[in-house]
Amino acid sequence: MTDIQHSGRVPVRVALAILAVAYFFVGATSLSVVGLVVEMSDGLVVRESAIAGLVTIFALVYAVSAPVVQAVLGGFPRRRLIAGGVTLMALSCFLCAASPDYWVAAASRVTMALGAAFTGPVASAAGAAMVPPERRGEALAAVFTGLTLASVLGMPMSSFMGQTFGWRTAWVLMGVAALAIVPLILWVMDDRNRGQRATLVTMLAVLRDRALALSISTTALQLMGQFITYGLLALWLVQIGGVPHAWVPAILFVFGIGGVIGNQLSPGIANRLGPEGTVTACLVTVIGALLVLWLLPPVPWMIVPVMMVWSAAGLMVMAPLQTRLVRLDPEKSNLSLALNASAVYVGMSLGSAISAVAYETVGISVLPLLTAAGIGVALLAFRASLVR
Repeated sequence: MTDIQHSGRVPVRVALAILAVAYFFVGATSLSVVGLVVEMSDGLVVRESAIAGLVTIFALVYAVSAPVVQAVLGGFPRRRLIAGGVTLMALSCFLCAASPDYWVAAASRVTMALGAAFTGPVASAAGAAMVPPERRGEALAAVFTGLTLASVLGMPMSSFMGQTFGWRTAWVLMGVAALAIVPLILWVMDDRNRGQRATLVTMLAVLRDRALALSISTTALQLMGQFITYGLLALWLVQIGGVPHAWVPAILFVFGIGGVIGNQLSPGIANRLGPEGTVTACLVTVIGALLVLWLLPPVPWMIVPVMMVWSAAGLMVMAPLQTRLVRLDPEKSNLSLALNASAVYVGMSLGSAISAVAYETVGISVLPLLTAAGIGVALLAFRASLVR
């Protein structure tokens, strides 16, 4: 992979900001359905659990299709892949808005996830290719800011639009906003920024590489651990944390702000500790924060700062993990980043499933302890990846 130290037409920081906006729509289309559960269940005449299942559909399709995109189209100019992916997400939003029944909405989630698979990992690889090797961590953190902001704003924005304008209008507005950035993507990048087409052999080579495979597994395991508690966090806050129901949206927003802070601090900390030291420190911090949450009394003013530490450290992990994947094998970075993006959604699906089972069998109070255990397994996998 040849490093491109300019974007083609504009300063790198501008191109990275546009890529971050593209990544924002990956997260927004994935998570916004959570903020529209009530409205969509009423409109499509199905149970709320069926609407929640639309998140799982998206996650599973994304997880499977992200590496396949690299296998089939990895050699194409990245700007065309990203622009095509965002366009497909936008059209899928319109399809969802026009859904006459649940099954059309489910189909829209499939095509939405395919568009996201064209966008997310390709945007990360494109950003890393725009800068010298020593600045790749900063570039990846800048691009990943889009997903971080989506986790903070996606659900509140969709909920507000759904309650104010209706859920169909919410999806239309999201589609229009996504289409608006397609010309910008095509403008700020040029056709020199492209990767290499992956084959089944190269996919297997990535998975056979012990360090790459364990690093990608770390992503899946730590997201699995996070979502054991995050999947039912609102319920945990009310039932265990002593938080009034009316405060939950504000506290979730503050939780997301912690993630934004962590993502912004990530490059500076990674410069001091290196990507390996940063990932290790963040995972240890998350374990400590979740153990404290499990032990704290139900006092909101004590819980919220600990949640912010958890959020900051949890989201700080992603950029240095991606930097490590690029450093381990730059020639395979397209595919390793795509597999890592798949691992994100595999982890989210597994964590949410474990959360539901744990809630029904052992109760909601134990979720932070289970999350700490899951992050502990992720830490062990990552430390094992460092042994060559």
